[in-house]
Amino acid sequence: MAKLKKLVLPFIFSLFLMSCNSQPQNITIKETPMNWHLTNIPTETGSISFDYRLNQYFLVDNLMGFMLGNNSGAEVHNSVIEDRPYYKKNYQTTLFKTEDGGLSFKKITVGKGTLSKMTKDTQGNLYVIKEVYEKDNTPPQYTILKSTDVGETWQEIGGFNTQKIFNVRFYDANKGIVSIEKGKGVELLKTIDGGKTWETLIVKVKGVDINDPFFINENELYTTYEAEDTNATATVNFNTGKTIVHQCNLPKGYRFDVFFNDDVTGNLYSEVLKYGELHPLMLYNHTTQKLITYDFKNNRDQTNVGVNISGNYIAVLRSDNGKIFYYYSKDNGKNWIKESLPDYLADSHPIALYGKGLVWVKSIRNLYNLQVRKPSFQN
Repeated sequence: MAKLKKLVLPFIFSLFLMSCNSQPQNITIKETPMNWHLTNIPTETGSISFDYRLNQYFLVDNLMGFMLGNNSGAEVHNSVIEDRPYYKKNYQTTLFKTEDGGLSFKKITVGKGTLSKMTKDTQGNLYVIKEVYEKDNTPPQYTILKSTDVGETWQEIGGFNTQKIFNVRFYDANKGIVSIEKGKGVELLKTIDGGKTWETLIVKVKGVDINDPFFINENELYTTYEAEDTNATATVNFNTGKTIVHQCNLPKGYRFDVFFNDDVTGNLYSEVLKYGELHPLMLYNHTTQKLITYDFKNNRDQTNVGVNISGNYIAVLRSDNGKIFYYYSKDNGKNWIKESLPDYLADSHPIALYGKGLVWVKSIRNLYNLQVRKPSFQN
């Protein structure tokens, strides 16, 4: 996720920030974990080990969520116990599902392989990318799985041979896109029949990123655009491929990070950052086309690992030498509260934030402790 560095800014850059919507802030430190809970994920081998490789946490709402990946660690363990070579082709897909926000999980398996990049359409259908090794010495095969019952059962849609799938997005049950590997480049495909057939969606404007575009409405995709020193965004017409570039007037060398929606207003945001340079937390509201800065007084070794907005509520996960802290504001960033997590050390990937205070962070101290922050009426 985003990289945030110390707030030592050149004079020219400070002039730029004066023209943005900068938010003053006060930080109150809460020493107790408050709303945090440790959820223990059961292992396959029955002991504390590296049973699972989890590629993504995906929160549907305040109660429903998933952790997805494979059991590659358990496969290493099993190969030792069974005195046989270690095989990638023996990986089992792993899908943990919760209906209580992460306090408890049940495990779902959808065959051999590994799962990544879950997405959801406007009708609530879920999609994941699945890769399978038929043989250890050959490239994996990729396909897309779809669930119409919130992850209980999955069906394969579309066949792409051994081509790598970078991204899958659907607007509804019929309209969708995938970004696949083609030669040394990327090809954007679209479907209007739920993945039964696919055709190339041609984007002629150079600099438009087609690795991970997403739907902003039924007929338009949204993505980033880079050309020379320009970092902007672009909309691509789903039907024609016609592209419009939107100049965002970012400071030189700065770029957009992960996109996310405000679940209350629907506004689209992304963090703005410059790798290797120290600067405040900067968020760009693509809906209003405004850049906002939040001037955290931080140390040199602190970085942002996750950001979320829900109406007036802003949440930030920040790492300080491996220790993760949770900051949140209930008044659009004017005042902030800082909380410590239950476990001293936490992993910065994968993480997930949703709504007004739901957070998932994996513990490093015990890999089967998922640190869960549940929203409360106090927030």
